Amino acid sequence: MGSYVIRMKVLPEDTSTDLEKMVVGIGGLLPKSAGIRGHRVEPIAFGLSAIIMDVVAPEEEGMIDMIEEIVSKAPHVSQYEVVAVSRMSAKLPPK
Repeated sequence: MGSYVIRMKVLPEDTSTDLEKMVVGIGGLLPKSAGIRGHRVEPIAFGLSAIIMDVVAPEEEGMIDMIEEIVSKAPHVSQYEVVAVSRMSAKLPPK
């Protein structure tokens, strides 16, 4: 079975929100089979920044919806957007 990479854009409730704490909080809410692969902060305007994050999750029925629901209910999250979803390449078989 493969894995999904779900790229999300997450906006905080406030310009004073600690974005690194938001990332840690979201990561803590994800199921054990999923995790944040990487993230970066992207300035928007007027001191507001967004988190662009890649979540890796197993390729299972309903997994993307579950990840979206978790992120939408995470503390200090105002809005989120799924930017892209793709499959991770499978591991190469041993020689």
